[in-house]
Amino acid sequence: MLANLHKLLMPHWLQLQQQTSVNPRLRWMLWGILYIFLIYFALSLGDWRAEQQQSINQLQRTAIKLEQLESQTEWPERWAAEKQVGIKLHERLWRAKSAGLAEADLQNFLRNLVTSHNGDGLRLRLAPTETLDLGGETLFKVSAEVSATLSPLQIDNLMRALAEHPQAVVVERFSYSPQRSGVLGMLVIAYFTSRDAETTAGVTP
Repeated sequence: MLANLHKLLMPHWLQLQQQTSVNPRLRWMLWGILYIFLIYFALSLGDWRAEQQQSINQLQRTAIKLEQLESQTEWPERWAAEKQVGIKLHERLWRAKSAGLAEADLQNFLRNLVTSHNGDGLRLRLAPTETLDLGGETLFKVSAEVSATLSPLQIDNLMRALAEHPQAVVVERFSYSPQRSGVLGMLVIAYFTSRDAETTAGVTP
């Protein structure tokens, strides 16, 4: 088969040689085509080498990072410490089986808090409760505007009671005006979990 192909192509090759020998333009044109092809091949080979080198560099950087992580023996200790912190934070969440019970618990807590610190004229206004999904666990975010009249001597005690309560209460906004008959204003937020819900209410005076 190759012999037949050689016989078929040989006359054309001889004819091309004759034409290039008598036609300088054709000869230069063929050299130009060959030159362009060589340049294109060289550029393509350079791009391929650059891509391969980039891949190799990336693999080397990844290997170095993995070696560094493997050599850092404190990672298990860090993970255990962070897990312990997460457990402690979860213990400070409030418990309620529903959003309605969560709202009732926070209102009772705030009423008892203000009453136990001799507050008057309490007004509570709840914002719409938000339901959050955190890692497959349902949380209720309950926010309440608190307004009451309170003696300046009781402010520190009230804020200490909030800070020391077993369940966390976030004071998002706080204002107190002794000149305006001791008007206290707060925006408080409490997060409730529905997991193992046990209603938590009460105040530490």
